[in-house]
Amino acid sequence: MILYIKVGSITNAQRGQKILRANGYRVQMKKIDNPAPGDGCGYALEVKTENIEPAQILSKNGISVLGTEFR
Repeated sequence: MILYIKVGSITNAQRGQKILRANGYRVQMKKIDNPAPGDGCGYALEVKTENIEPAQILSKNGISVLGTEFR
């Protein structure tokens, strides 16, 4: 499964990608095609995982998580 984590800005996406890679996750940064009004600049991280732990890791490291969903 792929966990899709909305982080809003490109800066948070870059920081989040670095943090998750340091924790052993494979991460891809994506631009959201049509971001909703609450999605900031519209960036998200895609993580191959079966649980929500990557989003929790980001929150603990000061990255604002705007939403998550499994795809």
